[in-house]
Amino acid sequence: MAHFSNFSRYIINKHSMGILNKVAKYHKDWVELASVFDKDFAEDIVQEMYLLLHKYNVSEEQMFTNGKVNRGYIFIIIRNIHFQLHNIRKRINKVELNDEIYNLEDDYDIQKELDWNDFRDKAEEEVNSWDWYEKKLFTLYRDNKTSIRKLAAETGISFVSIFHTLKDSKGKLRELLKEDYNNLKL
Repeated sequence: MAHFSNFSRYIINKHSMGILNKVAKYHKDWVELASVFDKDFAEDIVQEMYLLLHKYNVSEEQMFTNGKVNRGYIFIIIRNIHFQLHNIRKRINKVELNDEIYNLEDDYDIQKELDWNDFRDKAEEEVNSWDWYEKKLFTLYRDNKTSIRKLAAETGISFVSIFHTLKDSKGKLRELLKEDYNNLKL
């Protein structure tokens, strides 16, 4: 249930730790209560409850009645977490995997995949044949997906030099791979 929780980045303070320790003494009771709603995710729901108690910095007045843990308050929290989880599950479209449903192998074109691999290998081979300066700038630009301005600022190389080097590099690749690319598109 890792996708459900986004509260893990909160720092625990002494006040909330004291309350959480008192509430956690009844952990088995909370898991049993959560299992009424959802047996499979009962433990996860209780962990979410602890995170919510910490996140909202619940006061002792809310959490305790006559020195005992307010079970009604805990019940409401667990119920609400269950409903949130239920709503998340409803939004996920489930597809049955059987013979009547779509067969992935029917549309998978192995030859096209091999042609694309050859195309990428040919492009990489061309890049590797360039001098180190041109190759380094092109791979930095391609792999890091940074702008030319940012690349110029990080490397200390002038913007114009990087621009012209990349323009020439792309032109070489375009010219070399134009025919192969057109064949792949068909």
